[in-house]
Amino acid sequence: MKIYCLLLFLLFSTQLYNQVISDQLFDQIENFIEEQDLEVDVINLYERLQILSESPIDLNKADADDLTELRLLSNIQVYALIDHIAEFGKLISIEELQSIPSFNIEDINRLRPFVKVNSNDQFQMSIPNMIFNSRNEFSLKWARILQTKKGFIPDENGETKYIGDQNRFLARYRNNFENRLRFGFTFEKDPGEKLIPEGSKGFDYMSFFMYLKDYNRTLKDLAIGDFSVSLGQGLIAHNGFGAGKGALVTQIIRGGRVIRPYSSVFENGYLRGIGTTVRINENIEITVFGSRVNRDGNVQTDTLDTSEQELAFTGLQTSGNHRTEGEIEDRKKVSNTTFGGALKYKARKGHISFNMMSNQFGLTVLSDDKLYNKYRFSGTAFTNVSLDYNYRYRNFNFFGESATAVNNGSAHMFGAMIGLHKNVSLALHFRNYSKGYVALLPNAFAESSSINNENGIYIGMEWQISQKWKFRTYADFWKHPWLKFGISRPSNGQEYYLRLDYYLKRKLLAYIQYTNEEKLRDYIVDGFATTQTGNQRKQRIRLHFTNQLTKGIELRTRAEYVLFKNEIKQSRGFLLYQDIIFKSIASPLSFTSRIAFFDTDDFDSRVFAYENSVLYEFAIPSYFDQGFRYYLNLRYKTRQNLTIELRYAKTHLTNRDSFSSGNEFIDGDSRSEIKIQTRYVF
Repeated sequence: MKIYCLLLFLLFSTQLYNQVISDQLFDQIENFIEEQDLEVDVINLYERLQILSESPIDLNKADADDLTELRLLSNIQVYALIDHIAEFGKLISIEELQSIPSFNIEDINRLRPFVKVNSNDQFQMSIPNMIFNSRNEFSLKWARILQTKKGFIPDENGETKYIGDQNRFLARYRNNFENRLRFGFTFEKDPGEKLIPEGSKGFDYMSFFMYLKDYNRTLKDLAIGDFSVSLGQGLIAHNGFGAGKGALVTQIIRGGRVIRPYSSVFENGYLRGIGTTVRINENIEITVFGSRVNRDGNVQTDTLDTSEQELAFTGLQTSGNHRTEGEIEDRKKVSNTTFGGALKYKARKGHISFNMMSNQFGLTVLSDDKLYNKYRFSGTAFTNVSLDYNYRYRNFNFFGESATAVNNGSAHMFGAMIGLHKNVSLALHFRNYSKGYVALLPNAFAESSSINNENGIYIGMEWQISQKWKFRTYADFWKHPWLKFGISRPSNGQEYYLRLDYYLKRKLLAYIQYTNEEKLRDYIVDGFATTQTGNQRKQRIRLHFTNQLTKGIELRTRAEYVLFKNEIKQSRGFLLYQDIIFKSIASPLSFTSRIAFFDTDDFDSRVFAYENSVLYEFAIPSYFDQGFRYYLNLRYKTRQNLTIELRYAKTHLTNRDSFSSGNEFIDGDSRSEIKIQTRYVF
């Protein structure tokens, strides 16, 4: 997805013009994640922007994919810049962007840390020389819940459900030369897992990647090892930010390079093999990729044929946990061979691309007898093909994709970005995903996480009323033509969003936000054995203040209220928190802290809120029950490029004396966690 208006990244950057350092970059990304309130994989975004801060891209050479990768410009701005250079020649300075109608001074300030306009030389350097002159980064992290979960407590036979200890370990290494050559590895062990599982040659999760970008005029991308693929608008595959509905109401377009390195700790969503994009000429690009990965799957015996029993699997496991005997039995049991590619024609006014991805599994995918899974895929292989396009006409940008899973349904979407005025933008999105459509790694705009069984219309608008005031809104209407989990009949729903921001430059950001979501759900009436269907409504209202007291001290205050109501009950939830952030250029020590109070009637009225953590880690936990939570993150950066971080977080409940259930059960009214991370750059 294109994240093309990261305004909140940079509102409180105290050294916007002259200071480009990693800590500032992390602050910008943290602000954005907080505003989105979405749990997404941001490690790749972190690394991408950090690399750009050290090796800015040349605006005079950047194409639409490069500008999209910045995640700082709207689609309209991307092509306005390309048109400007084509008509008037190369930029002389970044200030020249002010002559483009869709750019303002704040847009330019957002770009400064990541772009340049003064490079006209063609790149020439051997790979060994790039490695010798590269930047290296190595980090280690340890984390642990201080209380003992039930899965770690021995039973009467001295055995535990979790086979490993309570510690989490993570090791990461990255090598980068000017964003052209990158390689690295990631090793991770989750709590409850063995450090080195039986039959394994290393950590529970190990990842390696090597990536070469724009090495010459022909080779655009080459990835070896773990990589990701982003095709079209995500109907077949898309990795990275695929956020849909949220504060960035007009940011509904996916884009960027097809092949990217995969460096995340999320143990699914990647391909493992080789992928490359080559330029045939200025207008034509060809991408090919191949992968073989052993994925986690729920393996069982297929007994439909009584004469012969065969192993099959009912679904892929995506948690990445291998703590219990059952989870270990599912580990890497399903081989997945993937190959595909894209043929793309690019022009000044847009592009058109033919995409294909084929998947073969080593075991048969089984469906089940649940009625809502009637149209679910079963078999050993499927192939997706799609056609995606983008066309610009004046202030209109039309985009879309039509995809089919051969013999397994189709999915179609069409959208438009419209610049009604330099201060007003409108986004439209129409989607029609058939109930039988299947894809391995889809990430298109949708209400549901699965890209099938959904039709919908989305309208979003952003209005910059003045330098201080901004208004954002969206409305989304959808239908599910067939049954879904939790709803025993075809259903529909709608969601509305309103937000008003007030911004006082480098001092204050305040906003009020309202969300209303209504949809049909099943529920059980007390005393009856049958399930009934009724309307479910959830309203949320939030008031937020960010106050920059000094260059080094920032306060964030939030109050949020949730009202949940269905046919049989009504529940309420409330959250109030106060953050204190201290980050000074003059001090090697910085910290972020929070104290939060919450009171909810039940899980349905829970409240979500983003939390700061150590570098490369984010969390958006749900606050429910009654109690308070606090955390403190300390960061110390030495002159020898060594950064040491410590995080302590604790939740205390006042209405109950236990946490969670099953193997995660904790006997007690408090849950606390500690993390230590070191990071060395050389």
